[in-house]
Amino acid sequence: MMAPKKKASRQKKAPTDAISEAAVESPPASLKVERRGDGVVVVEGGVKKIEQMAALDIAQLNSLNLPLPPPVIKPGERGLGLGSELTRPLHGNALLEELSKMRQEKFLTDLELGSKTKTFDVHKLVISSVSQYFREILAKDPNMKRLELPSLSPLGLANVITFAYLGRVHMSLYTIGCTVSAAATLQIPQLLKMCMDFLLAELNVQTCVYIWNIAAAYGLLPVCEAARRFVLDNFVQFSETPLFTQLTLEQISAFLQDDTLVLPSEVTAFQLAQKWLDFDATRHPHAGELLSHVRFETIPASELVSQIQPVPRMMMDPQCHRLLVDAMNYHLLPYQQNTLQSRRTQVRASQQTLLTIGGRPSLTERALSREVLWRDPREGGATWRHLTQLPAKSFNQCVAVMDGFLYVAGGEDQNDARNQAKHAVSTLSRYDPRFNTWLHLASMRQRRTHFSLAASGGRLFAIGGRNVEGLLATTESYVPSSNTWQMRAPMEAPRCCHSSATLPSGDILVTGGYINCAYSRSVACYSVETDTWSEKVSMETPRGWHCSATLGGKVYVVGGSQLGPSGERVDVLSMEVFSPESGTWSRAAPLRLGVSTAGLSSMDNKLFLLGGWNEAEKRYKAAVQKYDPATDSWSMGEGLPEPTVGVSCCALSLPPRHAPRRQQHRNTPSEDQQQVVKNRSRENSVAPAQTIKT
Repeated sequence: MMAPKKKASRQKKAPTDAISEAAVESPPASLKVERRGDGVVVVEGGVKKIEQMAALDIAQLNSLNLPLPPPVIKPGERGLGLGSELTRPLHGNALLEELSKMRQEKFLTDLELGSKTKTFDVHKLVISSVSQYFREILAKDPNMKRLELPSLSPLGLANVITFAYLGRVHMSLYTIGCTVSAAATLQIPQLLKMCMDFLLAELNVQTCVYIWNIAAAYGLLPVCEAARRFVLDNFVQFSETPLFTQLTLEQISAFLQDDTLVLPSEVTAFQLAQKWLDFDATRHPHAGELLSHVRFETIPASELVSQIQPVPRMMMDPQCHRLLVDAMNYHLLPYQQNTLQSRRTQVRASQQTLLTIGGRPSLTERALSREVLWRDPREGGATWRHLTQLPAKSFNQCVAVMDGFLYVAGGEDQNDARNQAKHAVSTLSRYDPRFNTWLHLASMRQRRTHFSLAASGGRLFAIGGRNVEGLLATTESYVPSSNTWQMRAPMEAPRCCHSSATLPSGDILVTGGYINCAYSRSVACYSVETDTWSEKVSMETPRGWHCSATLGGKVYVVGGSQLGPSGERVDVLSMEVFSPESGTWSRAAPLRLGVSTAGLSSMDNKLFLLGGWNEAEKRYKAAVQKYDPATDSWSMGEGLPEPTVGVSCCALSLPPRHAPRRQQHRNTPSEDQQQVVKNRSRENSVAPAQTIKT
């Protein structure tokens, strides 16, 4: 407790009239002006005159002012005599500094805080202004004089007090633990946020485990996730540190199972698993369990033979050998791969990417395209890049994505100036994005162009269309396991230039098209389970050469053309939406640009409409139109490399070499820094090395 200070003796106040008279009549005596800080104290003959100054009659002072005319104020100007608000710069900082000095001098402190080995005197008002914990305690007992906090370290409590008085605190990886503990216990969210920001800024391959542990201990979930993401993004560099070999079986298994683990190749995953196993002989019995998380099926067969098979345990350990045999069988049985899909067949860090397939570019109208392009959004604006080439030139083909494969069926392999479908084909090809390879599959039983293709229940369904013999009502289904096509129940009437989309139930909705020499509003639904067709409520607008796609459980029908009043073709701008629950249609925002024979796909909860033919301008289009159902609006994206009609579009998961690059963490080591990281891994870590607490 501080000894009470003696009260300074005060001089008796002089009569107000005498003071006023002296102030008006007497000439100023020799005054000394003493400046202290940013204030001014007037001293006369060594005796302070503050009390006398305060006793001046304000009314008498105001009477000394000269009479002023009414102010004329222009807008934005400050009027004479009306006053204005003045602000003392850095008043808050100065106040905090003064409060801190008062605490150090124990002046007016009214609460004593006790930690494990040290006590601190504080002001209740200050400490409760930043801590919800203190506020609640003192609200219950405002007269409290001492509070014990035995769970807090003296350093952690001192940092809290410094933060409360000055708004700053010194942090390091050596002291951050006690600071986080105190901030969490005393419920100081602002200090906790500063601690989290500090931990995030300190993330690197040497500290990520230690930071992960601190964050897990105190429930700092954003830091936990950031540390986990950092390890996943920099796993190869992390594996060069001593921390890698200290991982538990559960921890390294969790990393190898993670779909977002970033590695140069799956062979690297195998090599890192080997490194962890060989560090300690007691780990060898867990080889089969750990290596089951390596995705051997995504390793090319040639590398399985050259880099995996020569490792002794892959031939001698029964569990490991089984993994190798399963992977080789996967490669040797391409037609069975659809039924063999599992986590081990999926490429890590793959991302959904928009593709365009084939079509007829305007710059080379007579030459059909074999190009398959992918949309790369990495460089601010999206860029279309080459992915692969179709086995043959293709136009008006249909595409579908199933089991991670891209299927391309039918269409025309030559330009038909008279549009008589005499060049329709029945081919079916499958693209595997993991190995960038094509596989020729069994051809459809009928040649088809201007038809539709949909995937449902592990099968493909080719519906309607036309060929040189005329319009088709037939439906056929492709079975991947047997690589065969089977005829299914036909539609009631031949139909071409229509579109189809798979409903959430698995049924296939077929809309519009060209029926009986006219564009149609009719809608048919095919039941995959019962192999039957049924009619649904018709669309509001007849259309053909349009597109449809499923998004958010609803089917969106977009674009196309119909016949105008004089029998001419006109663009259809309206978009209609089918709700399977109610079986009804509604309208959505119309297109900005009408197109036919365009490509449509859903991705990232949006629709992308690519290319096509604009009837109003009689031109091919390169436009990419994007629809957002959240705002019911269309916007224009970066166009295709050249205007194209008869182009197909889909969303496909591509491996990391084509997927958009993940944003690099600011502490991610560059290639030039990796050797430095390796060298540092042999030295003592900045923070204690611990296993990860998950």
